[in-house]
Amino acid sequence: MNEKTRKIAGVAGSALMLTTMGAGAVTAFADEAPAAPEPAAAAQETGAAAELVTASEVQGTFGFTQGALSSLDQVQKAFKAANYLCGAGEMVEVDPAMVGDWAIVVKGEVQNPYVATTDEIIERELNENVVLGCSCAGNPADGAASVNVEVTGASVVSLLDAARPTADANTIVFTSADGYEVALPLTYIEQRYAPIVFAVNGSPLIDSVGGVNQLWLGSSSARYFARNIVSITLEARQTPPPAPGTPEAGDTYANLPNVGVAYGGEIA
Repeated sequence: MNEKTRKIAGVAGSALMLTTMGAGAVTAFADEAPAAPEPAAAAQETGAAAELVTASEVQGTFGFTQGALSSLDQVQKAFKAANYLCGAGEMVEVDPAMVGDWAIVVKGEVQNPYVATTDEIIERELNENVVLGCSCAGNPADGAASVNVEVTGASVVSLLDAARPTADANTIVFTSADGYEVALPLTYIEQRYAPIVFAVNGSPLIDSVGGVNQLWLGSSSARYFARNIVSITLEARQTPPPAPGTPEAGDTYANLPNVGVAYGGEIA
């Protein structure tokens, strides 16, 4: 099975963002304590004598890695609060056993229209394992609505490669089982990593954020993250839909990537 591992991080919820990053690394301070700082100068008196308190010795270690994965329980608490959180479309009740047989039709302005089930995508080695880091645009200061997960899915580009879009195709439409549609410029999909995810941390998507599959888009609002996709249609429109994140699309954020500060907490 062809597996690729990448590091992606971003902002999710009302604006789930996935942006490519370098491999996670562990950073730590040396075990040996640093030299004690020089005594600070006495503070100026303001009516009463004031003194600065300093520590004579500072010790400790710090470790950070982007590869640390969140549990499914953490994912559920962070991103399964509502049907439309981190994904569009109604939550369709499905049997987990259906995941392998769930079919996606690729059609429209393509030279090779086809139907593929999740199992067939895996058998054709179109699936990839990827580490994604996601956080909500309304993330509070404590960062509780943030997770790192390993997802299994197929990149939309790999599915399109098999279909061979025509030269006139400029729009891609994702349709969910409940009829919900997401239309995007084809170039927008081609310029970023966009997987259709069907497993999180080795478990079916239904065990975490819900649904059978879900479109995830790098650096994009979660309003486009359609779930339970049943068809991908290529179209040749006179005017393609606006790209996410533009004023025309109406989903811009003024303070990226620190939206958690601007939208999540109170500033005294």
